[in-house]
Amino acid sequence: MKSTTKRLALATAAVVMASAVRTMAETPREIPLALVGPDTVTTTELNIELGLMQVRNENNVALSFGEPKDILKRLTQNHLIIQEGFRMGLDQEFTVRNQCDEVVRHECMKALLDSVALAIPAETPGVQDKRKAAVGAYLDGLFRRYGVSVDSTVLRSLDYGSAEAAVQKRLQNSTEVLARVGNGRSLTVADFTRELRFTEFHGLVGKPDASQRRDDILRDHLAQVAVNRQLKAQKMDQQPQMVMLRARFERSTILEEALRVLLQFDFAPTSQEISHYYRAHTLEVTAPPRLKMASLKAASPEVANQLREKILGGATVRWLAENDKRVAKGPAPFPDMWLRPEEMGLKPEDVKLNMVPEPYQVPDGWVVAQVVALEPGQPLPLEQCREQILGMMKRDAMRDHMAMIIARLEKESPIVILPGAEQEVARVVAEVAKAATANAATINNAASK
Repeated sequence: MKSTTKRLALATAAVVMASAVRTMAETPREIPLALVGPDTVTTTELNIELGLMQVRNENNVALSFGEPKDILKRLTQNHLIIQEGFRMGLDQEFTVRNQCDEVVRHECMKALLDSVALAIPAETPGVQDKRKAAVGAYLDGLFRRYGVSVDSTVLRSLDYGSAEAAVQKRLQNSTEVLARVGNGRSLTVADFTRELRFTEFHGLVGKPDASQRRDDILRDHLAQVAVNRQLKAQKMDQQPQMVMLRARFERSTILEEALRVLLQFDFAPTSQEISHYYRAHTLEVTAPPRLKMASLKAASPEVANQLREKILGGATVRWLAENDKRVAKGPAPFPDMWLRPEEMGLKPEDVKLNMVPEPYQVPDGWVVAQVVALEPGQPLPLEQCREQILGMMKRDAMRDHMAMIIARLEKESPIVILPGAEQEVARVVAEVAKAATANAATINNAASK
């Protein structure tokens, strides 16, 4: 359920972003980029892919879309896998079709209710409350139109907050009619209890607001029933944007399912293969070096640099601490313990015995330190890193397996990058990056107000 919801958000946002880019573009028509067997990959696929990359950027870090050549390679290879998915009949799988229906239904419902809410101008006093009231009134009208009604007596008798076994048994098994949903159909108490579990996974037992949450969930459920019937009446799923959404989500889902099927392979390496791989990859399972540092403190950067020069000239930290009056009194600022180079701002490959880094600034002075002990990194014994080695082996085997699949698919559907494709990709990427920057600035400005 979670993966479907996340995929819905990705697909919807990507379609919206793609639409925005096409609006900005000087030439909004689809521009061919590559031929993949009998199919043509166009700027529409490119816009969708770039939109997905932005939506997946959950940490909001600076995005690098990559070079046009690499983007085209990713697009065409994804298309090869989608073609294979269609050949395997994945588009007829229930899970794929059901998820596509859910995505389109969800977005149609959102578009319909948004159109009702946005009929109230933004400058209207109390606009949020009035928009909420408008949507509520619209739903009440749909309830009347489609004959949706609730038996309030039965509803009030449903005590989902009770822990009594008899009460819970009734809620789970009762065939009492709780609501009529039109067309001679009804919703029983047991039906509603199952529906409620989709929202309240742990139930409402002991919850002080159980009755209010019960009522809200029932209204939401009935609203979905009524709105779905209205969507069918208006044929909203046939609107161009929704047709595009379905097609793009279907392709995204087929890509995911095809990868899942294609990447199933036997992975059972022998002990000899594991040992051989371990010996060939010892650097990847080698613990970082450890070091100990002798240290002293100075009051200013000038003094710290002078003391550092003395150490480089052969003086020891201990001798300076005992004989040079410029050294601050007190215990050594750095502990006498094993440290990782990164903890001291050093790169493991640069660390050498007796090295003296540049002085460290601390809140009450400057610290001069020298590496006085160095323990080189040692490979972990195979027994300790066996799972890591197996994971690395499987990663490499999966990469090789995927490369063979792509090579096979390319023979069946040769790829031809069309003239000017890389330049067109660069142009679209620049537009998307510009729009993303402007959008981020708008969000930041709104957040600062």
